[in-house]
Amino acid sequence: MDAHEGSESTRRRGWIALSALVAVIVLALVAAFVVPPLLAVGGGGGAVPSASPSATPTVPPRDIVSRDAPRPSQTPTPAPTESAGSFPELSPVAPDATIVLDEGIELSLSSLQAVQGEATSAGETSGPAIRATVLVVNTGAEPLDLEYVTVNAYSGKDRAPAGTLTQPGGAPFEGTLAPGESAEGTYLFSVAETHREDVTITVDYLFGARIAVFRGDLR
Repeated sequence: MDAHEGSESTRRRGWIALSALVAVIVLALVAAFVVPPLLAVGGGGGAVPSASPSATPTVPPRDIVSRDAPRPSQTPTPAPTESAGSFPELSPVAPDATIVLDEGIELSLSSLQAVQGEATSAGETSGPAIRATVLVVNTGAEPLDLEYVTVNAYSGKDRAPAGTLTQPGGAPFEGTLAPGESAEGTYLFSVAETHREDVTITVDYLFGARIAVFRGDLR
């Protein structure tokens, strides 16, 4: 090998070494700018944790009529039928009254609470609601089929129907109520706080009997 060929070989080895050095420096710079942020976010190279959903604030129930409220007994008279299509009703009583019926049944609203309704089914709307617990006492001699008990609510003089909800705490009547026994059913209705000055709650407890009516200010 002559001197010229030796010089060319030396220069090639120098360029190769310089290229390798540049590559190492570039990789080091990339690692310095990319790896630390990933470690900081991923917690040591693991998967990035997803943000946990914020808890939905709850509104504690507020008693409108509590279980401890005095409940005067009343035997309402039949209410006038307003139209041919209306179902027959009894005259309204106060929300804290107990209705004593000729069929050997006593009805009362054992609890009325203002709650935040939760939509869990199609057609329901979350928002301010009234949770009504109806107490039925069978003082007669025959069992009462609770499967047919229907509870509805209305607001205002024109009785605008209130929407229904099942949560929180809805528990409709079920089963049969034997003589001498009592049972409770809990129902929820969407009624805005500004519409609670005049609220009507009806209880259809027995086929063919007049519907029991509770009406009053539930603010």
